[in-house]
Amino acid sequence: MFSFPIVTEKDSQLPIYLTSAGHWDSQERTKRPEGFPDYQWLQVLSGTGELRVGDKRYLVKPGQGFFLFPHEPHLYLPVSEPWEVQFISFNGSFMSSLIRQAGITKSGVYPVHSPDGLIAQMKSIYALSTSGHPFLGMECSKLLYAFLMDLMKNVWMSNPSVAHNQIKLHPVTLFIESNCHRTVTIDELAGCIGVSAQYLCHLFKVTLNMRPMEYVNRERIHKSKEWMFREPSLKMQEIAARVGFENPSYFSSVFKKLEGMSPEQFKKSHGM
Repeated sequence: MFSFPIVTEKDSQLPIYLTSAGHWDSQERTKRPEGFPDYQWLQVLSGTGELRVGDKRYLVKPGQGFFLFPHEPHLYLPVSEPWEVQFISFNGSFMSSLIRQAGITKSGVYPVHSPDGLIAQMKSIYALSTSGHPFLGMECSKLLYAFLMDLMKNVWMSNPSVAHNQIKLHPVTLFIESNCHRTVTIDELAGCIGVSAQYLCHLFKVTLNMRPMEYVNRERIHKSKEWMFREPSLKMQEIAARVGFENPSYFSSVFKKLEGMSPEQFKKSHGM
């Protein structure tokens, strides 16, 4: 069973849009010398298959899926039958940055942390794609975005080092959330998990792609917005002090860098 929903001109302008979805009880040999026009994710439910991309060959088993980039020649075929596969294809202007953030840099096989959840979402997308919903493109886009977020998390969590780093940093991020209203040092943060300041910086870089003090400032800006909503009459220098910025000008500079507007413009845009 499969579905190829009509993609209207308006649908194709969405950041992410669905082009096909379905399920094969017994996936057959599929060769595409010119590749496929859209991104694809195929999740294996049972059996074993082989994926060939360039000079690489991969075995694909239950609990794994394979991602294919557009227009990349490939071949996949069953090794042990039946090779049962759930598939989905999609495109959109947001895709390249989203996939890059997920750590999916090339076509190939990726283990996933919770395959049952992904399969259930793919089945829901397929069911919606055949429903005749009057706003089908937008509704599919919503489900597809949720699916891709979960796929990203699954790929991350299936990498033991990433999962370990996330768990290791958790006490640090909790400490920052509770203490960012005051001066916080790198050594103090490193002490939360008993590592050196240098190693803490390394953990933040490989896990969150930012330095520890960048994370502190993001948390401070987040709390400053909460104060603006909670007490609209507060002056900016008061808010800056409450969230740990000693210098109001530096607060405004960091706020504008992260939010794309000054604190005053932010308040005005929200009717405060």
